[in-house]
Amino acid sequence: MSTYKVTYFNGRGRGELTRLLFVAAGQKFEDERVTREEWQKLKPNMPQGTVPVLTVNGKMLPQSGAINRYLARKLDLYGKTNEEMTTNDIIMETVNDFRSKLIQAYFEQDDAKKAELSKNIKEQTIPNFVEQMENLLCENNDGSGFFVGSAITVGDLALLDVMEVVIGLILPTALDQSEKLKAHRERVSNSPRIKEWLEKRPKTDM
Repeated sequence: MSTYKVTYFNGRGRGELTRLLFVAAGQKFEDERVTREEWQKLKPNMPQGTVPVLTVNGKMLPQSGAINRYLARKLDLYGKTNEEMTTNDIIMETVNDFRSKLIQAYFEQDDAKKAELSKNIKEQTIPNFVEQMENLLCENNDGSGFFVGSAITVGDLALLDVMEVVIGLILPTALDQSEKLKAHRERVSNSPRIKEWLEKRPKTDM
């Protein structure tokens, strides 16, 4: 039986989707959360000097995108056909592009530029992203279920993860323009394993 360990900081960031994949599949894993001080000691021993890192039976795997695709395949959360897997790839890449814009605004040091970026995110970036996600959702069962098939896969979890940040920190009304995405979020977050995880995981801003 394989053993798994996720090494990341005590936050959601680029490590939470990996955790959600394990949770959704009901697969046990070690959730190693390191402090910034601990990270300085661990960093030289990490494959690329970055986190998250997934350790599988002692072998370390870097790069969050590669980790999540590996787990989605391993845990049967990627889709049943090449077309379904490609849809999930599109969702993950779109989420990553969107997240990069959020991170840019969050870490901007110039106050005037930060205000401009934040305004643009609320007025354009988020609405455009929501529209893109709704269009993708509606390609499967007219948006009444999940992104592919009839059960949760990695794309559903990727959207849930990033929208937790958006709704919690940036724009609580982000999904008001999309009743279908609102309902989708409820379906995914109320899945028994996911619901339990969301309630018990460490509380962090991001």
